[in-house]
Amino acid sequence: MKKLTTILFALVATMAVCVAQSEPKKMAVATFDITGNAVNKDEADGITELYIAELVSTGKVSVVDRANFDKLIKEMKFQSGDWSDKEKTVELGNAANAQLIARGQIIKLGSKLYLSAMVIDVKTAIVLSSAKKQFNGLDDVFDLLPQFSKDVVESLSLKIGDIGPGGGTVFYIEGSKAYECSEILGSATWSSAFDLCKNFHGGGYDDWYLPSKDELNAIYVNLRKTGKISGNDWYWSSSPYDSNYAWAQRFSDGYQDGYTKYSTSCVRAVRAFSN
Repeated sequence: MKKLTTILFALVATMAVCVAQSEPKKMAVATFDITGNAVNKDEADGITELYIAELVSTGKVSVVDRANFDKLIKEMKFQSGDWSDKEKTVELGNAANAQLIARGQIIKLGSKLYLSAMVIDVKTAIVLSSAKKQFNGLDDVFDLLPQFSKDVVESLSLKIGDIGPGGGTVFYIEGSKAYECSEILGSATWSSAFDLCKNFHGGGYDDWYLPSKDELNAIYVNLRKTGKISGNDWYWSSSPYDSNYAWAQRFSDGYQDGYTKYSTSCVRAVRAFSN
């Protein structure tokens, strides 16, 4: 009986640890700022409420009472420019009893409209993740909010091998920054490889580029070697070897060497994003 009690206690303790590990993080959400008369105040309030509902539906965060958070912002006389002040941002988050703060903007630039948001770590005031989407009118916001909210919180618990916000595979994480790589975009000469990456817009992002030899090796070590991606092809890096050669890497064994720029090799694009 004593042995059975011990086993049950261990099982309950293990379950408690699992629940604690999967518990959503507490987030305070500020009302979307309006830039360039993109929308009116009531519309910004409505978008914020729908945004909160979508954030909670991801299961990754729980949101503290918005009315109390707005009250705190007023009491502390917190201004838009104060978000760049680490001490004030940390103080605001602690006062709200939150681990994270989400803030965003609804922006009008010329004829274009954008929804932009970021998540800030209350302890460090570092931006952990961000997302942006272009839209044509207010009606479009309701359609893009579900995926937009997922993009905002997706990278909060990313690990190597996960899918990044651009649809690529995460191959390296360093502090608040992570890197993702695309699938093979094709085979090309060295100069054409740059264009392939530049013209790739996975996830709607336009900041994809040809990886350096070190980034290419990180893809091999963290993804190819651990079975996350397959194939034994040669891949271009952006690093020149000399005037006629550039560094390339063979994914069968990780061997790197100079490869003539006029020959063809496989191409994967990479991009960095806030984690």
